[in-house]
Amino acid sequence: MAGRYRLHDVLGRGGMGEVYRATDEVLGRSVAVKVMRPATETLACPERFLREARASAQIVSPHVVATYDFGSDGDLYFLAMELVEGGSVADELRTSGPFSSERALDVVRQAAAGLAAAHALGMVHRDVKASNLALSDDGTVKLADFGIVRFLNDAPTTMTSNGHIVGTSLYLSPECAMGQPAEPAGDVYALGCLLYQLVAGHPPFMGDSPSSIMYQHVHAEPVPPSGLRPQLTSEVEALIFWMLEKDPSRRPTAAQVAEGAQPPCLAGDPDTTVELSPVRRRMSTYRRELAGAVAAVVLVVVVAVGIALDTRGVELPATTELGPTQGRSVAPQVKPRVTPTPTRTSTPTVTSRPQHRSTPDVGATKRAPKSKVSPGHGQGAPKSKHDKSESGKPKKPKA
Repeated sequence: MAGRYRLHDVLGRGGMGEVYRATDEVLGRSVAVKVMRPATETLACPERFLREARASAQIVSPHVVATYDFGSDGDLYFLAMELVEGGSVADELRTSGPFSSERALDVVRQAAAGLAAAHALGMVHRDVKASNLALSDDGTVKLADFGIVRFLNDAPTTMTSNGHIVGTSLYLSPECAMGQPAEPAGDVYALGCLLYQLVAGHPPFMGDSPSSIMYQHVHAEPVPPSGLRPQLTSEVEALIFWMLEKDPSRRPTAAQVAEGAQPPCLAGDPDTTVELSPVRRRMSTYRRELAGAVAAVVLVVVVAVGIALDTRGVELPATTELGPTQGRSVAPQVKPRVTPTPTRTSTPTVTSRPQHRSTPDVGATKRAPKSKVSPGHGQGAPKSKHDKSESGKPKKPKA
């Protein structure tokens, strides 16, 4: 390719193209080459490729996959990158199951170091997830795929404009779900969702569609992961809730996470045992303002994806453009439910119930059975079995 790269086996496939193991015949080294499929060539795709190349090429960090070259060969665009052969964090989670507290903290702090390097240069990654964290043979975690990066100083484009939601719904911050521009705090929130997934086996919020998941990011509190993994340290749980604050100004920076900063509730005494529950975590002023600002129900135009849950790993929906919200709140899709009446009455009563997932109490979570894995890459998101109360009926979300 381009008279320089000899392509070998395919390392992975995505929505835009394939990644190959390749040999740089000029420098005599092994590299990874991402090749964009001709069928996906639109005005946005080459631009996205070029943005990814420029973004990652500017960052000098052991925790970011290095970019070597960008170009075209005929009608094919390609990106030559550092070859990282240890798989991804998603692969490890899928094969080994939930991480220990120590392993999860190590992975997240290394990823935060890569994010901090990007944030220092005015970039927001916008797609932090397990499959975008590569693992080198020596255990180094490297942030990859800057394809939907936002440059804070750039003029808005279709892909980065206010009110346009881009990303993966399972990791989308509340403010981005409301259509606000992506900021560094949104990357920290996504990393907090990933930390939750690493220790619990699934992300904090799940649902039947991206819109129902986004609704929960804005309005719901996550179930404390210690209810699923009692052996978790209070440090991990406190860090998760710190990173998942609804108000972005209350979250730590990526640099603080990378440096091992203690959550405010633990800063005074590292040995303090903190009980974190949805009841004690009162809705913040920021969240009340968000809820009070809802003037209309917005049906987000998205492609619904099936979700499969298992504590040995979660197959996630691909990164998508979720559509404009114009700054309004999101709500789950509503489907009618028919409730039959006694036999002597011939006419059934029709009621409606929102199909989003509410946050259960910890006790209900402990008694919920684990479900199976749906194999496949990017084939959907997990559907939680922890979404029902002890009575078996879904709870209504809090306003």
